[in-house]
Order: sequence, then C-alpha cells, then structure tokens
Amino acid sequence: MAMSDATVRPTPEEHLSRLSRQAEGLRAQLELFLSSNRTDRPESVLTGMQQIAHLLLMVKDDVKRGEEERRNLLALAEIGRMVNSSLDIESVLREVMDTIIRLTGAERAFLMLRSPSGKMENRIARNWEHESVADDERRVSRTVIEWVANHGTAILTTNAMDDPRFSSQSSVVAYNLRSILCVPLKVKEELIGVIYADSRVQNALFSDDDRTLLTLFAHQAAVALENARLYQALAAAYDQTLEALAAALDARDRETRGHSRRVVEYAMRIAQEVGLPENQWSDLQRGALLHDIGKIGVPDAILRKPGPLDDDEWKIMRRHPTYGRDMLEGIPFLQVPCQVVYAHQERYDGAGYPQGLVGEDIPIGARIFAVADAFDAITSDRPYRKAAGIEEARSRIRQGSGSQFDPRVVEAFLRVPVAAWEAKRKDADKDLSAADEDNTSLTASAD
Repeated sequence: MAMSDATVRPTPEEHLSRLSRQAEGLRAQLELFLSSNRTDRPESVLTGMQQIAHLLLMVKDDVKRGEEERRNLLALAEIGRMVNSSLDIESVLREVMDTIIRLTGAERAFLMLRSPSGKMENRIARNWEHESVADDERRVSRTVIEWVANHGTAILTTNAMDDPRFSSQSSVVAYNLRSILCVPLKVKEELIGVIYADSRVQNALFSDDDRTLLTLFAHQAAVALENARLYQALAAAYDQTLEALAAALDARDRETRGHSRRVVEYAMRIAQEVGLPENQWSDLQRGALLHDIGKIGVPDAILRKPGPLDDDEWKIMRRHPTYGRDMLEGIPFLQVPCQVVYAHQERYDGAGYPQGLVGEDIPIGARIFAVADAFDAITSDRPYRKAAGIEEARSRIRQGSGSQFDPRVVEAFLRVPVAAWEAKRKDADKDLSAADEDNTSLTASAD
C-alpha cells in the first residue's frame, strides 16, 4: 500500500530549506510593507517591524550557515570513509587533494610529505579543475610551509600581498596570491607533512571555518596516508620475499633459470595490452612469479632428469599445479594469485591439466600467463634445443590461438612490437646478470 503524503517525514535538509524560504518570504513582505508611503502607522510599530525584518534576515543567515555546516560534516564523514577505503597511496593522495579543493574552494592545493632528511617535498598538486598543477605553476610560500612544519599548527592569511609575514615572498608576488591556508598532517602528534591551499580571487578568501574544516580533514587524511604507506611497505617486503622464493625455485631447476622473472615481465606487458584493470596487476604478477612453486613437491630425480620423462614421471610432474594450490590457498594475501598457479597449465580448448578447464572458465590471469610462458619457453635455450627467435615465437603462438591460447590474449600479444619484446628480453637478462654479480660479491665477502 502506498504511503500517504501525511506520513512522509521531510529530511533535515528539507526542514532547513523550508524554514529558510519561509523566513525570506516573511522578510520580503515586511520590507515591502515598510517601503510603502503610508504614514498612518505608529513609530513603535514601524520599529518593531524593522526589528522583525532584521531578525528574519539573521534567521536566514543562520539557516544558511547551518546548512553549510551540515553539508560539510556529512562530506567530512563521507570523505573519511572514502580515503580510508583504499590502501593504494596514489589513490588516497588524489582523493585527498580533490576533497581539499571541494571543501575550501581553493584554486590550487598541494600536499607535501616530510622526507627522511626532514625537508618538505611536494607529493601531489591539484587545481580547481581537479587536474595536476604544471611544474612551472608550483610556486608556493615556503615561509608559510616552514612555519606550519616548525610550529605544528595551522596558519591562515586573507591578504598575503600585504601580510608582513609573507609579502616579501617572491611566490606570493609572482602568483598574486591573496589567501593562503596551510594545516599540518600529523600521525600520533608526529608531523608527517602539510596541506597547503591558496587562492588569487577576492571572493574566494579562506575563512576560519575553512581552517577548522581542513584541520579536521587533515587528521583523517594523515591516518589514511600512513595506513597506505605502511601497507605499501608491507606489500613491498612481501613481494621481495616472493621474488627470493621464485629465484630459489629457478636455481633448483637449471633449465629454467631466470624464467620466473622474465615471464612476469612478459605477462604484465600483455596484461596492459589486453586492458586488464590496474587493480588486478599485482595479483597477476604474484601468480606469474609463483606459478611453479608446486615443483617443490617434485623429486629432484624427475625435475632434473636430463632425458625425457616416462609416463609415471609425467604423472608426478603434472601434479605441481595442485601442489602449488595446496601450498598457497590458505594464505589470504594470495587467494587470487593462487588461481593463476592452479590453472597455469590449462589450455583454451580444454586439453590442459589438472582440471581440464575450457575457454573463459580459465581465470584471465592464467590465460595471459599461458602466452607469456610459451613465449619465454620458445625464446630460451634448452639442453635439447637452441632458442628460437621472436618472430618464430610469434608465429607459433599465433598457430596456437583458439586451441592452446585465448584468441583475445594472442591478439594483444601480437600487437606488441617485436622491438618492445626484444627490449624486455634484454632488460630481463641484465637484471639476471646483475643478480649473479651480487651473489658472487656476497660469496666472496663470506669467504
């Protein structure tokens, strides 16, 4: 049954808006009444009406201010939720900066973070159109920034050109700055950076309310940035551990030395060409890096056998995707990469193993990896054959489109210029040589 109009309660915003309109309507009627030329009204009545009109104007202003404060508080709560919902530091920075512009109406906003040396370094700058500020427009008042960094409190000026604290600053003069607002970014009372905003427009001067609002937001932004930084550091350490594990696996299987590092590079290049969303890249990278981790469960006699494997040995070798899944599936951080590990030997036509998946039932990361893996295998030396060239590899992968490989992934692979693949291969070989030199140096030091 439809709800009647009588039972529908207006929202607080609607209440405030209605009150504002009523106050403005009454005030307009009073003003009209007072402006008429009638002279038969007592002076006390006229005075009372003028007072009522003034009060109604104050009510309207108070309602407007209340609306703004309510909107700002709601925005602050929503902003806090948004910036704290991401652990990607670049996303957090962009969201923080765009929010500053929305909250204050600033023409430009800058976020600076303290470097290990203690210097404030510009991390990101945005303008009122939410676009990055060009390098030649990044003039800011270092005096303001240093003062806030040293004192740990916000600073506001509404007339920077004539403010004796800043009027001599070349940036103020060059950019014709009128209003500057700068607040500290703190985590547990430790200053990690500052937020700096400015404006050249007379009717866009910052107010004490802007300073209060931005100070409140800065607390949320500082926590979000610190969380993102800690997550980034943890993820980097985690990935370094995974790379070390992959390198150890490659060293165990002499035939595929350097394979994991190369195939990651190839898979990431194909992923970009396919249009894989950026937020899925790290999972693909980790899955490609660990694809053969299940070979830990394969005996050396099989893994390092110089000749061809017999049927029983192949049965054991083909278990390595399952071994890999069993090792990784209990690690929350590797749930998606685990899918690549488990499905990396599947074929598009269903003739792969261990599940016999067909077509798009195979995870997209595994389909991308399959092409990258084949490309590296074809272009790498083996004891029983020499490496083929890139053009030969392209031809063989093209032939496998629709059978071994996803046609869409093959098309993406073929769109990448040969020169780009040659450069990728050279870079991977350089990295491997550098790693060898580091290992040799460590061994010599140990001796």
